[in-house]
Amino acid sequence: MNEPVLRTPRMMRLHARGISYFNAVRECRSIREAARRLNVTPSALTRQLAQMEAEVGAPLFDRLPEGMVLTEVGRIMARHIVTVMQDAARTEEQINALSGRQDGRLRIMAVEGVTGQLLPPLLERITRMYPAVDLNVEIGSPKNIVSALQDGSVDLGIAFSLALYPDLRRVAVAHFPVGAVVRPDHPVAHLRTVTIEECVRHRLILPTRTLSLYRVMEPMLRPWHEHLHVVLHTGSIELTNRMVAAGSGLAFQSPLAVEMQAGHESLCHVPLRDTRAVTDLGVYVRESRWLPPLLETVIEELRQELRRVQGVGDEKVL
Repeated sequence: MNEPVLRTPRMMRLHARGISYFNAVRECRSIREAARRLNVTPSALTRQLAQMEAEVGAPLFDRLPEGMVLTEVGRIMARHIVTVMQDAARTEEQINALSGRQDGRLRIMAVEGVTGQLLPPLLERITRMYPAVDLNVEIGSPKNIVSALQDGSVDLGIAFSLALYPDLRRVAVAHFPVGAVVRPDHPVAHLRTVTIEECVRHRLILPTRTLSLYRVMEPMLRPWHEHLHVVLHTGSIELTNRMVAAGSGLAFQSPLAVEMQAGHESLCHVPLRDTRAVTDLGVYVRESRWLPPLLETVIEELRQELRRVQGVGDEKVL
C-alpha cells in the first residue's frame, strides 16, 4: 500500500519576498508607494501579488479609488503574515543576544495622558539599557492603538479603560481614581473628595467620545444632563488642562493626565466620591505573538513604573 502523499500547505509556499511585498502593500495601500519603499518596480510587485493570489486561490486586495484594501481572505492572510514577521524578528533578536548584541526595534503607541509622569522615566531607562534599539513612540487614540496592535504596526499599546478585544492581550494594568481638576482658587479645590452633584454646579470642560474617559464619566453625568453648563467638549487632555488653568471651568481626569502639563502645580486633583470613578490603565500586545526578550523586559520595566506612579505594592499592578 502506497504511503499517503504529504501535501505542503499553501502558507508554506509563500516565500519571504512574497510576504514582504504583501506587507508593504497592506501598510502603504498603494502598489506604487510599496514598490518605492521596497526599491522594486510596480510591475514586479504586481506580478508577485498575482502569484500569491494564484497560490491562495482568491484575491487578497480590492483595488478601490481610495487604495488597495484587504479582502476578507486578505485579512486572514494579514493576521498570519504579521505573526510570521513578528516571530522572525523575535528569533533574530534572540540569536543576536547570544553574541552579546542588544539591538532590535520597539514601537509603542500610547494615549496622550501618559506622556507626563509615566513615559519619560520609562523611555529614559530603555534608552540607557538598550542604546542600540530603534525606539519609536507615537501618541494615538484608543481606537488607533487597537488598530495598530491588530495590524502589527506597533509592538506595545498603552491606553485607559480600553475594551477587551479577543485578539489583544493585556499584560499589565493599574487603577487610578478619576477626580475633578480645578485651579487652587476654585471652590472645590479645598475638598478631600467631591461628589458629582457638587461638580455640576460649576462650569464644565468635558471629554469627547474619542477619549476613554468619556465612557467613565457619561453614566455619572447622565442624571444631570439637563442641568450641565458645559463650556467645552474636547478630546485633547493638554487643551483641557490649559483651559482649567485659565479658569474656564472644572474638568475630570486621572491624576496621571493632570501631571502631563508643564505647569501642573497650578492644578488640583480632587478624587470623585463615587465607586465608578476609576480608570484602568492597561498595557496591551497582540494575543497571538511570541514576545521577544526586549519586549518582555520593557513590559516588566513598565510594570515597575506603574507601581511607582501609583504608589502601591506589587499586588496592585498585574
